[in-house]
Amino acid sequence: MVDSPMYDRLMRLVAAIDSASALDATDDDHNAIVCGLNEANNSTYHMRLHQGFTGETGDQIDSWTDQTMKRVQGIKDSHNAAMEYYVEARRAMKHVREEAQQLSPSLIDSRLQTLLDATDVVVPVARFLGPLGEPVNALAVGAAAYMQAMVAQANAQREAASADILERANATMEKLADGMSSSKESLKKHVGTGIGNRFDGGPSTPSVRRDIENGHLNTSTHEPGVYPGNRDTDYGRTGLRGPNSGLYPGGFDEEGHINGRAMSSPRIPNSFVTEGEPGSRLNPITDPQDLMGVDLLHTRVNGDRHANGVVGGYTPAPPTDRYHPLWGINGGPGSESALAARLGGVGALGAGALGLGRVARMGAAGLTSPSGVLRVGSYGGPGYGTYSAPAQGAGAAGVKGTTGMPAAAPGTGAGRGAAPGAGGYMGGSGARTGAGKDEKKRHRRKYTPFRVDDCEDGVPPGYVNPQSQTYGSDRDISPAPRKDDGWDPRQW
Repeated sequence: MVDSPMYDRLMRLVAAIDSASALDATDDDHNAIVCGLNEANNSTYHMRLHQGFTGETGDQIDSWTDQTMKRVQGIKDSHNAAMEYYVEARRAMKHVREEAQQLSPSLIDSRLQTLLDATDVVVPVARFLGPLGEPVNALAVGAAAYMQAMVAQANAQREAASADILERANATMEKLADGMSSSKESLKKHVGTGIGNRFDGGPSTPSVRRDIENGHLNTSTHEPGVYPGNRDTDYGRTGLRGPNSGLYPGGFDEEGHINGRAMSSPRIPNSFVTEGEPGSRLNPITDPQDLMGVDLLHTRVNGDRHANGVVGGYTPAPPTDRYHPLWGINGGPGSESALAARLGGVGALGAGALGLGRVARMGAAGLTSPSGVLRVGSYGGPGYGTYSAPAQGAGAAGVKGTTGMPAAAPGTGAGRGAAPGAGGYMGGSGARTGAGKDEKKRHRRKYTPFRVDDCEDGVPPGYVNPQSQTYGSDRDISPAPRKDDGWDPRQW
């Protein structure tokens, strides 16, 4: 079962912060206290200035008024110091709430549901050698398996973000509590002495301190505060929302005009393993555990790869940034109940499993693979764009060759060499998904599909770019030659 305990805990904290908004009413109380202390100091000073006595009596009155003014100032310093830490604590909680609300309550987007209509999806991987030594740069994956693996990784990423926010919130509040205790002890030593200004070493900026001195509790989140995060950059997310942010090696479909530079460059065909092997078009991967070595959240699937980029395709919207443009591109949050209805036959999702609730749960049967509960890797780094595959456990069933295989940047030809231990499937043993000792092998016709031989420039010999035949006028333009040039005509 996939749970979101950290996200659930964070949302409970957000609800508590929202319910504590009544604390803003203490602004009037603080202002009344500051005005009362100022009035007491002014009255005492007026008495000292106009007391009218001379000699020893006058000296005693002057001494008494001096001590009274210092005592009142000490009380004012102590009160304002407490209010300064109080203001920063309230501001920090508001920052925590705002950053928590950057997380998406839904783990899926609308476009993910349409992928189920295609039955299978093509997941790009770094080029490696298949069981028979053929170059492979793509895997055929069942749409249901892809969905389950992607949702599990999305949940893991959101859990990492939630844990990070909670950790920073706790560290901030502990820092304020320690500072408050230190300030309290310092003020005790200097009450009545006229020294030990509360502004020394306080957590607030000078402008906020002046506001407190004037009777105003400025808890606006536009001020930076002590919480490590800035709302002007959406807490570090603004610079990570473009396709060139570095989080997406293959970019993502911006739904704009087709990139002519990419279209006019040589196309990189998908090379699958030998038909019948797991990951081939006739035997797509059906165990989501086999996909945990690929960072699905930052991998563009079903795209048309060219040397200069990728055209089309689908990239999941990030669950840690609900204002990322991919949510708009993919049609907004998906309908978890509709998706659950479509996948009810495989027991992957339950109604209301994925979204808009505070806990993401994967149905009564849980989100599982044929080998048991999914073991998901971990996310970290800026924008949680760094994915670490899970460690391989002993006796794990299914093909685990994708572990550690990142998605290849389009057109880079990355990973032309064989993967370590390439004698098996993607470095594994070559066993089929879900294969057991007593499994009965199905009889298949021996079939070797057409395959483009690996070459240095990434395109097959005799390749003719279709775009090159569309330039010219109506007098000199001519169709592409149909002679046998070694290229599969079905790719036109």
